[in-house]
Amino acid sequence: MEKSFEEAAAERRDYVDQVRASFYEPSAERSWSSSSYCYGAGQEAGLQAGASGFGIRLVIAILLFAGFVYCDQKNITFHTYGAADVVKQMEWNPLPVEQFVEMVMAQPQQEAAPQKEKEK
Repeated sequence: MEKSFEEAAAERRDYVDQVRASFYEPSAERSWSSSSYCYGAGQEAGLQAGASGFGIRLVIAILLFAGFVYCDQKNITFHTYGAADVVKQMEWNPLPVEQFVEMVMAQPQQEAAPQKEKEK
């Protein structure tokens, strides 16, 4: 027996609602997951996940900085790169933004001058 269009649509709608509800309601079937954040354990889990990521990045940054200072104090090089080379690379400006801004700001003034001459 063939279902009507309305019956098939209602069944699909119920199925979609059931699937959507399964994403928001924690159940015993999801206990195998190690991450409660993935399955909507609440806002607290989301905040904890963000805070733990920041903490890791902060620790890595501190370790890198401490390593840089240590290498600078002990004159340690890595593949012929020393701390002075790292500082030189950080100070190097591949795109001089100030010159670029001056060039862009001067461009409209140069375009406006020929238009004023045409108006006369």
